[in-house]
Amino acid sequence: MFYEDETTADALQADHEAQWDADLIQAEMEATARRLAAHEKAGFCTHQSAVGCIPEPVYKEQIGLRPGQLRCTDGCGTVFESDEAWDAASAEPELNPVPRTGPRGTTPLRQSGGIAQSGGA
Repeated sequence: MFYEDETTADALQADHEAQWDADLIQAEMEATARRLAAHEKAGFCTHQSAVGCIPEPVYKEQIGLRPGQLRCTDGCGTVFESDEAWDAASAEPELNPVPRTGPRGTTPLRQSGGIAQSGGA
């Protein structure tokens, strides 16, 4: 979009700068993905998913959590004391490498046909 008081060159420069910014953001996201993939390939957890405490647990991984705590469901089961602690660990998992010890995901407590066995965590 051009305005009467701007030249075509000004408008094109603004469009070019916006595209350049988008390219930088994309490159940053790709670098983060490569970094996380390398960490994961080395056998470490990246803490990219977690469940929190709720009054009536839906997943096995929620059993034993206290209010405010989260448990990693990306393969290590680490319990974090707060959202902030989990955010920090998931942003830079290389700072405190934790081996992946189990599968990813959650285990529903209720399955078709009744309630699944629940273990203490």
